[in-house]
Amino acid sequence: MEIAFQAIGIEVPNESAFNKLAVDVSRRGEAFLLRRNDGVLHGRCLRFGKGLEVWTMLYESRPGEVVYADCRPAFRARNTQRVSPWILTELAEEGAAVIQGYIENSEIEVIFELQNLTEVGTRAIQTTALDVGLCGLAYRAEVFEGPGETVWKSYDELAVNVIQKENDWSVSGRILALESIRNTHSGKDLFWFCVEVGELKLEIMVNQQALTGNRISVGSWITADIWLQGHVAVERGARRGYEGIDRTLRASDYWGALKRPN
Repeated sequence: MEIAFQAIGIEVPNESAFNKLAVDVSRRGEAFLLRRNDGVLHGRCLRFGKGLEVWTMLYESRPGEVVYADCRPAFRARNTQRVSPWILTELAEEGAAVIQGYIENSEIEVIFELQNLTEVGTRAIQTTALDVGLCGLAYRAEVFEGPGETVWKSYDELAVNVIQKENDWSVSGRILALESIRNTHSGKDLFWFCVEVGELKLEIMVNQQALTGNRISVGSWITADIWLQGHVAVERGARRGYEGIDRTLRASDYWGALKRPN
Protein backbone atom coordinates (compact mmCIF):
# COMPACT_ATOMS: atom_id res chain seq x y z
CA MET A 1 0.00 0.00 0.00
CA GLU A 2 2.91 2.36 0.69
CA ILE A 3 3.83 2.08 -3.00
CA ALA A 4 0.31 3.14 -4.04
CA PHE A 5 0.70 6.34 -1.99
CA GLN A 6 3.49 7.39 -4.38
CA ALA A 7 0.98 7.41 -7.24
CA ILE A 8 -0.71 10.47 -5.69
CA GLY A 9 2.60 12.10 -4.75
CA ILE A 10 2.90 11.16 -1.09
CA GLU A 11 6.03 9.46 0.23
CA VAL A 12 5.53 6.93 3.03
CA PRO A 13 9.05 5.55 3.54
CA ASN A 14 8.47 3.85 6.89
CA GLU A 15 5.91 2.97 9.55
CA SER A 16 6.52 6.21 11.45
CA ALA A 17 5.65 8.30 8.36
CA PHE A 18 2.59 6.14 7.72
CA ASN A 19 1.31 6.63 11.27
CA LYS A 20 1.98 10.38 11.12
CA LEU A 21 -0.03 10.66 7.92
CA ALA A 22 -2.90 8.64 9.40
CA VAL A 23 -3.04 10.91 12.47
CA ASP A 24 -3.00 14.06 10.29
CA VAL A 25 -5.87 12.76 8.13
CA SER A 26 -7.86 11.73 11.21
CA ARG A 27 -7.49 15.22 12.66
CA ARG A 28 -8.03 17.37 9.56
CA GLY A 29 -10.10 15.19 7.24
CA GLU A 30 -13.82 15.59 6.57
CA ALA A 31 -15.70 13.24 8.88
CA PHE A 32 -18.27 10.61 7.90
CA LEU A 33 -19.75 7.73 9.87
CA LEU A 34 -21.62 4.58 9.07
CA ARG A 35 -23.51 2.66 11.73
CA ARG A 36 -23.19 -1.11 11.71
CA ASN A 37 -25.00 -3.71 13.84
CA ASP A 38 -22.07 -4.12 16.21
CA GLY A 39 -20.51 -0.67 16.06
CA VAL A 40 -19.70 2.43 14.02
CA LEU A 41 -17.28 2.89 11.14
CA HIS A 42 -15.70 6.37 11.11
CA GLY A 43 -14.28 7.63 7.82
CA ARG A 44 -12.03 10.66 7.40
CA CYS A 45 -11.18 12.15 3.99
CA LEU A 46 -8.39 14.69 3.58
CA ARG A 47 -8.52 16.33 0.15
CA PHE A 48 -5.47 17.86 -1.52
CA GLY A 49 -7.27 19.22 -4.60
CA LYS A 50 -7.38 17.95 -8.21
CA GLY A 51 -9.15 14.80 -6.95
CA LEU A 52 -6.24 13.68 -4.74
CA GLU A 53 -7.34 12.28 -1.36
CA VAL A 54 -6.26 10.18 1.59
CA TRP A 55 -8.79 8.17 3.60
CA THR A 56 -8.53 6.77 7.11
CA MET A 57 -10.97 4.41 8.77
CA LEU A 58 -11.61 3.89 12.49
CA TYR A 59 -13.90 1.19 13.82
CA GLU A 60 -15.74 1.83 17.10
CA SER A 61 -17.35 -1.17 18.77
CA ARG A 62 -20.54 -0.97 20.83
CA PRO A 63 -18.60 -0.97 24.16
CA GLY A 64 -16.79 2.14 22.90
CA GLU A 65 -13.47 0.56 21.97
CA VAL A 66 -11.90 2.41 19.01
CA VAL A 67 -9.71 0.36 16.68
CA TYR A 68 -7.56 1.90 13.97
CA ALA A 69 -8.54 0.16 10.75
CA ASP A 70 -6.89 1.59 7.65
CA CYS A 71 -5.18 4.51 5.90
CA ARG A 72 -5.10 4.54 2.11
CA PRO A 73 -4.51 6.82 -0.90
CA ALA A 74 -7.30 7.78 -3.28
CA PHE A 75 -8.09 9.65 -6.46
CA ARG A 76 -11.69 10.67 -7.21
CA ALA A 77 -12.11 9.80 -10.87
CA ARG A 78 -13.49 12.38 -13.28
CA ASN A 79 -15.62 9.92 -15.25
CA THR A 80 -18.02 7.20 -14.15
CA GLN A 81 -18.65 3.63 -15.22
CA ARG A 82 -21.91 1.76 -14.68
CA VAL A 83 -21.30 -1.51 -12.88
CA SER A 84 -23.99 -4.21 -13.02
CA PRO A 85 -24.30 -6.83 -11.64
CA TRP A 86 -22.14 -6.37 -8.54
CA ILE A 87 -21.58 -7.58 -4.99
CA LEU A 88 -20.05 -5.83 -1.99
CA THR A 89 -17.81 -7.49 0.57
CA GLU A 90 -17.33 -5.42 3.72
CA LEU A 91 -14.91 -6.05 6.58
CA ALA A 92 -15.92 -3.25 8.94
CA GLU A 93 -13.25 -3.91 11.58
CA GLU A 94 -10.58 -3.68 8.86
CA GLY A 95 -12.15 -0.60 7.28
CA ALA A 96 -12.37 -2.42 3.95
CA ALA A 97 -15.15 -2.56 1.38
CA VAL A 98 -14.50 -4.32 -1.93
CA ILE A 99 -16.85 -4.35 -4.91
CA GLN A 100 -16.75 -7.08 -7.52
CA GLY A 101 -18.83 -6.74 -10.64
CA TYR A 102 -18.98 -6.19 -14.37
CA ILE A 103 -19.02 -3.08 -16.51
CA GLU A 104 -22.64 -2.97 -17.66
CA ASN A 105 -23.36 -4.73 -20.96
CA SER A 106 -19.84 -6.11 -21.20
CA GLU A 107 -17.74 -9.04 -20.04
CA ILE A 108 -15.18 -6.81 -18.31
CA GLU A 109 -14.85 -7.76 -14.65
CA VAL A 110 -13.69 -5.20 -12.07
CA ILE A 111 -12.69 -5.74 -8.45
CA PHE A 112 -11.84 -2.57 -6.55
CA GLU A 113 -11.59 -0.98 -3.13
CA LEU A 114 -14.60 1.26 -2.44
CA GLN A 115 -13.24 4.42 -0.86
CA ASN A 116 -16.36 6.34 0.12
CA LEU A 117 -18.73 3.83 1.72
CA THR A 118 -18.96 5.99 4.86
CA GLU A 119 -19.62 9.06 2.71
CA VAL A 120 -22.50 7.65 0.67
CA GLY A 121 -23.98 5.22 3.20
CA THR A 122 -25.69 1.95 2.39
CA ARG A 123 -28.85 3.51 0.91
CA ALA A 124 -26.88 4.88 -2.04
CA ILE A 125 -25.74 1.40 -2.99
CA GLN A 126 -29.05 -0.41 -2.65
CA THR A 127 -29.48 -0.51 -6.44
CA THR A 128 -28.92 -3.12 -9.12
CA ALA A 129 -26.49 -0.81 -10.98
CA LEU A 130 -23.84 1.51 -9.57
CA ASP A 131 -22.31 4.59 -11.17
CA VAL A 132 -18.70 4.38 -10.06
CA GLY A 133 -15.61 6.48 -10.70
CA LEU A 134 -12.70 4.08 -11.17
CA CYS A 135 -9.03 5.01 -11.06
CA GLY A 136 -5.96 2.81 -10.91
CA LEU A 137 -3.10 4.05 -8.73
CA ALA A 138 0.00 2.88 -10.58
CA TYR A 139 2.96 1.19 -8.93
CA ARG A 140 4.83 1.59 -12.20
CA ALA A 141 3.98 2.52 -15.81
CA GLU A 142 5.60 2.65 -19.23
CA VAL A 143 4.59 4.58 -22.34
CA PHE A 144 5.36 3.32 -25.84
CA GLU A 145 4.36 4.31 -29.37
CA GLY A 146 2.11 1.31 -30.05
CA PRO A 147 -0.11 -0.10 -31.23
CA GLY A 148 0.03 -2.68 -28.50
CA GLU A 149 -2.00 -5.50 -27.03
CA THR A 150 -4.99 -4.60 -24.89
CA VAL A 151 -4.51 -6.14 -21.45
CA TRP A 152 -6.84 -6.23 -18.43
CA LYS A 153 -5.82 -9.00 -16.06
CA SER A 154 -5.78 -9.40 -12.30
CA TYR A 155 -2.55 -10.39 -10.59
CA ASP A 156 -4.21 -13.60 -9.44
CA GLU A 157 -4.90 -14.45 -13.07
CA LEU A 158 -1.31 -13.70 -14.07
CA ALA A 159 0.03 -15.68 -11.08
CA VAL A 160 3.10 -13.47 -10.83
CA ASN A 161 5.29 -13.15 -7.77
CA VAL A 162 4.07 -9.76 -6.60
CA ILE A 163 1.77 -8.48 -3.89
CA GLN A 164 -1.19 -10.84 -4.13
CA LYS A 165 -4.33 -8.73 -3.86
CA GLU A 166 -7.49 -9.28 -5.83
CA ASN A 167 -7.79 -5.58 -6.70
CA ASP A 168 -4.27 -5.36 -8.17
CA TRP A 169 -4.33 -5.39 -11.97
CA SER A 170 -2.04 -5.34 -14.98
CA VAL A 171 -3.35 -3.04 -17.70
CA SER A 172 -2.37 -1.96 -21.20
CA GLY A 173 -4.26 0.34 -23.53
CA ARG A 174 -4.29 3.42 -25.74
CA ILE A 175 -4.07 6.88 -24.15
CA LEU A 176 -7.19 8.94 -24.89
CA ALA A 177 -6.37 11.96 -22.71
CA LEU A 178 -3.69 13.06 -20.27
CA GLU A 179 -2.88 15.86 -17.87
CA SER A 180 0.08 16.84 -15.73
CA ILE A 181 -0.94 17.37 -12.08
CA ARG A 182 1.07 18.67 -9.14
CA ASN A 183 0.32 17.58 -5.60
CA THR A 184 0.54 21.00 -3.92
CA HIS A 185 0.92 19.35 -0.51
CA SER A 186 4.07 17.39 -1.41
CA GLY A 187 5.23 19.23 -4.54
CA LYS A 188 5.35 15.95 -6.49
CA ASP A 189 4.50 15.93 -10.22
CA LEU A 190 2.00 13.34 -11.41
CA PHE A 191 0.26 12.27 -14.58
CA TRP A 192 -3.45 11.56 -15.01
CA PHE A 193 -4.33 9.34 -17.97
CA CYS A 194 -7.61 8.23 -19.47
CA VAL A 195 -6.89 4.91 -21.17
CA GLU A 196 -8.95 2.87 -23.61
CA VAL A 197 -8.84 -0.76 -22.48
CA GLY A 198 -11.29 -2.43 -24.84
CA GLU A 199 -14.77 -1.33 -23.73
CA LEU A 200 -13.38 0.07 -20.48
CA LYS A 201 -12.32 3.73 -20.25
CA LEU A 202 -10.00 3.63 -17.25
CA GLU A 203 -8.30 6.49 -15.43
CA ILE A 204 -4.76 5.96 -14.16
CA MET A 205 -2.68 8.11 -11.79
CA VAL A 206 1.08 7.69 -11.83
CA ASN A 207 3.97 9.53 -10.20
CA GLN A 208 6.22 10.94 -12.92
CA GLN A 209 9.17 9.30 -11.18
CA ALA A 210 7.54 5.89 -11.73
CA LEU A 211 6.85 6.52 -15.44
CA THR A 212 9.26 5.33 -18.12
CA GLY A 213 9.26 4.95 -21.89
CA ASN A 214 8.78 7.15 -24.94
CA ARG A 215 7.35 10.61 -25.42
CA ILE A 216 3.95 10.94 -23.78
CA SER A 217 1.11 11.90 -26.09
CA VAL A 218 -2.51 11.13 -26.92
CA GLY A 219 -2.60 8.03 -29.08
CA SER A 220 0.44 6.45 -27.42
CA TRP A 221 0.07 3.22 -25.42
CA ILE A 222 0.65 2.67 -21.75
CA THR A 223 1.22 -0.44 -19.65
CA ALA A 224 0.91 -0.27 -15.87
CA ASP A 225 0.55 -2.27 -12.68
CA ILE A 226 -2.20 -0.66 -10.62
CA TRP A 227 -4.17 -0.83 -7.39
CA LEU A 228 -7.78 -0.34 -8.45
CA GLN A 229 -9.96 1.87 -6.27
CA GLY A 230 -13.12 3.86 -6.81
CA HIS A 231 -15.91 6.05 -5.48
CA VAL A 232 -19.66 5.63 -5.82
CA ALA A 233 -21.00 8.73 -7.55
CA VAL A 234 -23.85 10.40 -5.68
CA GLU A 235 -25.78 13.64 -6.14
CA ARG A 236 -24.43 15.00 -2.86
CA GLY A 237 -20.88 14.57 -4.07
CA ALA A 238 -21.66 16.27 -7.35
CA ARG A 239 -23.24 19.25 -5.61
CA ARG A 240 -20.24 19.61 -3.29
CA GLY A 241 -17.89 19.92 -6.25
CA TYR A 242 -20.08 22.34 -8.23
CA GLU A 243 -18.62 25.81 -8.70
CA GLY A 244 -21.06 27.48 -11.09
CA ILE A 245 -24.43 29.18 -10.81
CA ASP A 246 -27.10 27.13 -9.08
CA ARG A 247 -30.04 27.31 -11.49
CA THR A 248 -32.37 25.66 -8.96
CA LEU A 249 -32.42 28.86 -6.87
CA ARG A 250 -34.17 32.10 -7.74
CA ALA A 251 -32.42 35.45 -7.42
CA SER A 252 -34.95 36.45 -4.74
CA ASP A 253 -33.74 33.54 -2.60
CA TYR A 254 -30.31 35.17 -2.25
CA TRP A 255 -31.80 38.53 -1.18
CA GLY A 256 -34.20 36.83 1.19
CA ALA A 257 -31.26 35.40 3.12
CA LEU A 258 -29.98 38.94 3.73
CA LYS A 259 -33.20 40.45 5.11
CA ARG A 260 -33.26 41.52 8.75
CA PRO A 261 -36.37 41.94 10.89
CA ASN A 262 -37.33 45.58 11.64
